[in-house]
Amino acid sequence: MLPNPKGHLTKQIVDFFTQPLDQEENDAKVVQPFQRCGDLVHFQHYSPSVCDVSIMGHRINWEHFCRKNQLKMRWETKGQNEAQAKLLFHEELVQKMLEESNKTWLFPLLSALPMPKQRYALRFQRIPIIRYVLSAIMEQGADYGKHKNSTIVRPVSITLETPDDDDQELRYFRQERLYHILLRLMEYSDWKLVRAGEKDDNKILNMRIQLQRPKKQKDNTVIIVCGPVVEPGKRIATNLTSGSYMALRSTDMILMAIHRNGVRDIGNNKTDAMLMESLGSAAVVVDLFEVRHASAATVVRNSNGCSKGASFVLYNSARLETLLRNFNAQVKAGVYPPLPPLNEIDFSLLEDDLDWQLIYGCLLAFPQVTESTLVQLQKGLCGVHTLVHFISVMAKQFSRYYRNKQVLLQGRDQLTPVLHARVYLIKAVREVLNAALAIMGIKPVNYM
Repeated sequence: MLPNPKGHLTKQIVDFFTQPLDQEENDAKVVQPFQRCGDLVHFQHYSPSVCDVSIMGHRINWEHFCRKNQLKMRWETKGQNEAQAKLLFHEELVQKMLEESNKTWLFPLLSALPMPKQRYALRFQRIPIIRYVLSAIMEQGADYGKHKNSTIVRPVSITLETPDDDDQELRYFRQERLYHILLRLMEYSDWKLVRAGEKDDNKILNMRIQLQRPKKQKDNTVIIVCGPVVEPGKRIATNLTSGSYMALRSTDMILMAIHRNGVRDIGNNKTDAMLMESLGSAAVVVDLFEVRHASAATVVRNSNGCSKGASFVLYNSARLETLLRNFNAQVKAGVYPPLPPLNEIDFSLLEDDLDWQLIYGCLLAFPQVTESTLVQLQKGLCGVHTLVHFISVMAKQFSRYYRNKQVLLQGRDQLTPVLHARVYLIKAVREVLNAALAIMGIKPVNYM
C-alpha cells in the first residue's frame, strides 16, 4: 500500500499529459506527489459529488507548467482551427486516458466530461477505491499513511527552547505543543528525525522553534515561528497560564455539552474527570492551532470561540465508539452475526454519495493532508491548521452520514450485508479520526 495514494495518482495524471524533455531521463525527473500543480489538477476533497478530480483543459496552462518543470507536452495539438488547437482535450485523447487509467493507473477512471471554464471532470470507478481504502486502513491501522519504508530519507533536527514548567505561560505552552505535533507529523513524511549535532550521510536540515524571528540570522538554522497568544479584542498578550486556561475551557465545554448535546450532569467520579480533561484539552488545541502557527492565537472567554468545533468533533468521536460498542454487544447477544473477512464484503453497498464523501473525501485524503502539512518545512512553515480543518470537516461528514443512514440495522438476513459493510466503514472512520486527533495531541472520548 502506498503512503500517499492521492499523491501517486496526481503524478500519474501529470505523467499522462507531460514527459521529460530528455526521453532518456524519463525516470530521473520526478514530480513530487505533494507538489502544487496550480489549477491543472484539482481534487474535490470535500465536495466529491460534483466530480472526483477536475483538470484544466487549456493547453497554455499545461505548457506553462512544463516550462516551469523542465517538461514537454506528451500529445500534439489536434484541431482544425486555432481555437481547437488551444484545447488539450479531444475525443480521441479522452478515450486514450480512460484506457490507460484502466491499465496502469492506481485507480481506473469511469468518465471524463467537459465542465465550464474549459475544465474536464474526471470520475473514478468507485469500487476499486473503496476496496483499496478499507483494505489499507484495516491492514495498517494506526500506521495508515505513514512513510514506514520510504526510499527517500531527508534528515532533520528540531530543537525547542522553552521553560520546563508544568503550568506554563500560554505562548510557551503553544510553542511546546507545536514541537510535539511536528514530531508526530514526521512519521507521515519522508523526513527522518535526528538529534541536534548528530552526523548523517545526507545534509541535515536544522530547525528551531521560537517565539519570534531573529533580526539577524547567525547560522543556517531554519526558524519556525510560533505566534503569541492574545486576549480577544485587545490584541495584547494574555496572562493566562496553560493550567488556568485548560480549566476555563473545560468548564466551557462541559456547559456546552450539557445544554446543546444533552449530556448528563458531570459528577465527581474518575470517568467524568477524564472526560472534562479531554474536552478542555481539545478546546485549547483548537483555539491555539485553528490559525497558522506563526499568527497570533486568541484566547476564548465567555464561550465565544470555536469550542463548539472541538465539542462537535469529540461528540462524533463518542458516536463512533458507541456504534461499535453496541454492534459488538449485539454480536455477543446473538442478534448480529460476527463481521466476516473484508474480502467477503460487497463493496457496491458503499457506492452512494454519502459513503463516497467519507471514503474518497476523508479516508483517502488523510495521507495527503498529513504529508502536505510539511511541504514548506524548509521555509519554516507547517500547515497544522489544515489538519485542524480536516478533522472538523471529517466530523461534519460523519455527522451527516449518521443522521441520514442507519448503521445498526434490524437483525434480518437480507440486511446483514449492508450492516457489515457499514460497520467496516465506521471502523475505518474511527481509525483515521483517532490518528488525526493523536497527531494534534487530542484524546478521543468513549461517551458523551
